[in-house]
Amino acid sequence: MQRKISLFILLTFFAALASLQFGCSGDTETPDDGDVSVSFDINEPNMKKALGDDDGYALAIHYGSDIHGSLETCG
Repeated sequence: MQRKISLFILLTFFAALASLQFGCSGDTETPDDGDVSVSFDINEPNMKKALGDDDGYALAIHYGSDIHGSLETCG
């Protein structure tokens, strides 16, 4: 009898935990489609202050590399 009561309490606990973790969501939530668009106004005074004056150049160089192995044994 004590084993059945313990099993019932354990199953009730796991059912309550599962309902809290994986419960139904309401209709008030909006689905997240993963598309997050960023928009800002570059004519805003704070943005103009952060960016500074336009110097007319429109070129950016991004350089990156990886070093595979140890350079200590070279030389």
